Amino acid sequence: MTVLLGFLVGCFVSIIGGGGASLYLGILTSQLHIPVAIAAPTSLLIAFPALFAGWLTQLRVKNIDFHYANQMIIAALPGIIGGTIVAQWIPTRVYNWIVAVILVTMGGLVLVKAVRKRAASSQPAPDRPWLARGMGLLSGLMVGIGGLSGGAPTVAGLTLLGLPAIKAAGTATYVLWVMGTVGLVSHLFTSQFAWTAGIGIMVGAVAGSVLTPLALARINYQRFNRYLTPLLGLIIIYFGLRMVI
Repeated sequence: MTVLLGFLVGCFVSIIGGGGASLYLGILTSQLHIPVAIAAPTSLLIAFPALFAGWLTQLRVKNIDFHYANQMIIAALPGIIGGTIVAQWIPTRVYNWIVAVILVTMGGLVLVKAVRKRAASSQPAPDRPWLARGMGLLSGLMVGIGGLSGGAPTVAGLTLLGLPAIKAAGTATYVLWVMGTVGLVSHLFTSQFAWTAGIGIMVGAVAGSVLTPLALARINYQRFNRYLTPLLGLIIIYFGLRMVI
């Protein structure tokens, strides 16, 4: 059962471009009854190989924009370090409301971008490095302060930069793997892990993260993107509302 649950999560996060740590956390706590203090770092451990396998597969199908991805990563790293330092002084409720407002706003912008028909939509989007760096910094702060994967602002930022939803998801997999590596290394020295419990989920997640991009590469790219972009917007809004509801 844990392998199947991991496979489904791996498929889902490959489509939306998330890290999946929160979903793995839910499985570990609700299904396997592991304490949150141990489940949280274990979820990062599970997500790490799935993200690594996923971004290698995305690389194979040429679904990663390294230009924007590297800009986001460079901006995210100081955000992770700074967020970890200031986390002790930010009340959890205040942090949750700030992140919720940001995510709902970005999700709304993604929806607007998806439904608006513009004559210039067929032209390449302008290069906006400031937006890529800003979203990368925000993602890093979310990882450092709240222990989140930072997937929502990463995918939203890439979509707003003009990347098709499928390519935004693939690029986010690479960005989140790098950020997740930094977060996991820090936890290796300070946290306990449920190594045995996570193996089954990890195997399923890796399989899902590898097979999903290969399957998506065989479908009608533009048609699928038409439906995936508004779905991403709704998911980002949902993650924002979940922070405060």
